Amino acid sequence: MKERVENLIKKAQEPGSMISSWEADFLESVQRQLATNRRGLTSKQIDVVHRVEAKVKKMANGDPSWEAQWTDEKARDFKTACDYYNGAPVRYYSHILDWAIANADKIPPANFYQKVVENKYAQKIINALKSEPKYPAGSVVMLRTGSRRGLSYMDYAKATGQALFVIEPTNRAVNAANGCRIYSLLSSVSADMFEVEERYIKKFKPSKTKKVNEDDDIPF
Repeated sequence: MKERVENLIKKAQEPGSMISSWEADFLESVQRQLATNRRGLTSKQIDVVHRVEAKVKKMANGDPSWEAQWTDEKARDFKTACDYYNGAPVRYYSHILDWAIANADKIPPANFYQKVVENKYAQKIINALKSEPKYPAGSVVMLRTGSRRGLSYMDYAKATGQALFVIEPTNRAVNAANGCRIYSLLSSVSADMFEVEERYIKKFKPSKTKKVNEDDDIPF
């Protein structure tokens, strides 16, 4: 058992290992326990070691039935979900994301795909980015009221009230919210570029200013 645990710990230290951080910590705890020779492992501990071994073995051998179901759409969904979680403030599923980076040309295991893609947050991102952009390239937009929440103070001060040209509706999102697609925008009055979520922009409408008649009295 000691040698088996040591082999699993080595695999956990490999780049993009499919062994989770919790499993790696558990294996190191078991290794320390075995080194003390004070007591053997419990049946539950042995069961966890077996499950980790089985997962590693299955990954090495592949899963023909799952791989036969793999499609370009699944590949896009997996990449979209990984991009979302890689850019999130908290990097959930980090061991899966690390695996995906280290194995970009491989089909992920079914359980990796299910965890990263088939949760409600990732599904919201994926469905939003599959829909047609509300503002195609070349559209003229402006910031909505409340867009300050989605921009830095400096960018908000530069962009508010201005016409903004849509350079590209990207295939990126960082928030699982309605209108989460990120747009690349260019200011109409400078060379400043901005990245703004769809929910914070709207079709540009020039402000209405009253025309001054030459005959009108101008107050001083």
